[in-house]
Amino acid sequence: MSHNHGGAAPTGDGVPSYFEMQRMYWAVVGTAVGIATACNIANKIVAVQRLADTTRTPAKPKSLVFNIYATMTAVTREYSSASTGPLKMGRWEFEPTPFGRLSLALANFIAVMVFCFYKLNTMDQWQWETVGYRTGFMTVAQLPLILLLAGKRNIIGFLTGSSYERLNWLHRWTARTLWLTATVHMGFWFRSWGRFNYIATKVRTDPLTQRGIAAWSILTFILFASMAPVRRWSYELFFLSHVLTFSGFIAAAWLHAANEVKMWVWVSIALVVFDRVARWAVMIWTNLAIFRRSSTTTSSSSLWANYATFTPLAGDVTKVTIRNPVASWRPGQHVFLSVPTLLPFQSHPFTIASLPSDNKMEFLIRAEGGATRTIHNHAAKFTGIANVNSENADSTRLVTLDGPYGAIRPLRQFDSVVFFAGSMGATFTVPLLRDIVEGWKAEHLSSVAPVTKRVRFIWAIRSRSHLSWFQNELESLMQDLEDCRAANGKFVATLDVNIYLTSDPHLSSSSPSSHAAGLHLQRTPSTDSDLPSPASHYASEKRISVDSPACITSGRPDINKIILSMLEVAEGESGVVVCGPHGLSADVRRNVVSLSDERAVHKGTGAQGIYLHVEEFGF
Repeated sequence: MSHNHGGAAPTGDGVPSYFEMQRMYWAVVGTAVGIATACNIANKIVAVQRLADTTRTPAKPKSLVFNIYATMTAVTREYSSASTGPLKMGRWEFEPTPFGRLSLALANFIAVMVFCFYKLNTMDQWQWETVGYRTGFMTVAQLPLILLLAGKRNIIGFLTGSSYERLNWLHRWTARTLWLTATVHMGFWFRSWGRFNYIATKVRTDPLTQRGIAAWSILTFILFASMAPVRRWSYELFFLSHVLTFSGFIAAAWLHAANEVKMWVWVSIALVVFDRVARWAVMIWTNLAIFRRSSTTTSSSSLWANYATFTPLAGDVTKVTIRNPVASWRPGQHVFLSVPTLLPFQSHPFTIASLPSDNKMEFLIRAEGGATRTIHNHAAKFTGIANVNSENADSTRLVTLDGPYGAIRPLRQFDSVVFFAGSMGATFTVPLLRDIVEGWKAEHLSSVAPVTKRVRFIWAIRSRSHLSWFQNELESLMQDLEDCRAANGKFVATLDVNIYLTSDPHLSSSSPSSHAAGLHLQRTPSTDSDLPSPASHYASEKRISVDSPACITSGRPDINKIILSMLEVAEGESGVVVCGPHGLSADVRRNVVSLSDERAVHKGTGAQGIYLHVEEFGF
């Protein structure tokens, strides 16, 4: 088949050319990215304005422009986070995709379909080849978007204030739309050839057709190999197969594509090269000793900068510590960690559980299987279950860092913040909590009133022994709060730390003390008792000791009541951050949407906005 068929010229009857359809598609994509970029810039302006505001309510909009923006934001948030609720099929329960994600994926699909079939009659057999050409041109035009959404050093993410892992779902759904258009492209050519019983001959003798079928077959394999069950079964196998098969797909697509549209393949290759070069440049900066901020290393003559010690903790958790790392990071970010001597040719994403001010990069890694189990076994070889502060130099290994990655709006700009952490989700939320308290420490010294006045930290864990993961950090936070009050009598910020033990057989409502595992937290009095209503899903919750300063409770938190108690006293926009199992994230998302709608946030009632950040396990 000829690929010089009407590439640049209209196909008749006012039908746009194939190139025009490609340009229109990218005009739509560019508009969407532009709107998201404008919103990102507006959010940054709002943050700067709040942090510079010296009034009593800096997190509350004070002009018509900011009020309109807050209302538009509230409506968008409610719709974006809403979903239809869990779907049950026998023993299985599925959490539907939130409307925001669903709408973006559907909008891309609709745009592609419109540009594929605009002014074409698929029932007219004399237009079948035209449909084949059009869908082929549209298929190759989508390739750069897929690569833009997949890159770790993500250009779209940079513009929109997002991070690659939060765009990865859109990358997958865009790829599925590309597969569909490639299938339609092939189907209409087969349909046209079928009129003359010519399909077998083309497949057997035409190299161009053979390359197209090869590209489609590889893409189909990629599609199924990228399904969530496969990724979860073996991420290492998925990653390796993804890289290899995608390289094969790009090669086959280039060989099959018409000369007029090969530029789209070259652009895609350029994006892959850019991502790799940018990643390697940052990796060189963060891993070579010549860029160290400190001369203290495991081996002063070593060219490599990063060496980690491995310490086993309770609950099959390993603490990995890198002293004086070159890399700088922000709370809530993660890196891809590689330990060549233990896990050659492997790197895995782990959340950074420390702050840059600690002069060390720490990770808490639960041993599930595969790489994480290997890391834990290595740590256990040198020590038994250790004290949180103990390290063994014999466990030291050279490590490589790729990152940091991740983005979240600065939480110091919100009037009130609620953190929900499920088990290891505390590795994400504790650094963010510590960052807010560090802001309090800096602000009380300068006599500047903090924007954030109330913080609530909720941590659900299975066992008392898991408290040791962040025992020192939480105790230090409470001491910092007392120091701020002692130094400044007008300091008004409050911090509540609530720990929920969900299945500890050694803790019951008759326990004489809630200072489990040596944890002694001093909290400020709360305005609510955290007790759920009798009809609550969490009605099994029991207060261990009402007078206990540790505020440790058995059972599960009443998410709705906890968030509502903060919203009722908030004098500006609040932030809700959750990291944990999918069920916890889904519950928090549903409750935030429900409360925002119920309180008619920014719709004339005076109720202030709610920013929600959901950090989910896995990518």
